[in-house]
Amino acid sequence: MSASLQRHYKLHPSKYLTFAICIVCLLSFWTLLILPLGMTLHVALGFFVLVASTFILFRDARLSLALSCVAFRLEVDDTISLMLRDGRHLTGKLRAGGAILPYVVLINVRLGQGGYRSLVLLEDSMDADSFRRLRVVLRWGARQQDPISSV
Repeated sequence: MSASLQRHYKLHPSKYLTFAICIVCLLSFWTLLILPLGMTLHVALGFFVLVASTFILFRDARLSLALSCVAFRLEVDDTISLMLRDGRHLTGKLRAGGAILPYVVLINVRLGQGGYRSLVLLEDSMDADSFRRLRVVLRWGARQQDPISSV
């Protein structure tokens, strides 16, 4: 990556991701209701959907849990440093399989301590210029030339 490309990104709570998670949760409840399962299984699976959706909502969309990533920094060698709400930093490598779309960016990270983490970033997760620059950096990476320094 060239020196002029932004590499530090601060995240904001996403209304669009909140809405999407709520819709998926409601669709999951509706699917559970139409399945021919016993009442006990309906309640257990419904509780699981509710807990999982609530955790993802507060960690990834609202950014209010200690485990929430509130900022990240991309390095030249595809290393990424995640800054969590509680002040901890997690370092890892970018993995293949992410998606770079006009309104959504999916970043898959293999953490240095083992394990994986995915960041789902919608256009309202950061300011518009930062979101555009992130898409450029992730799509072109080190191949992006700085037009000023190459003159």
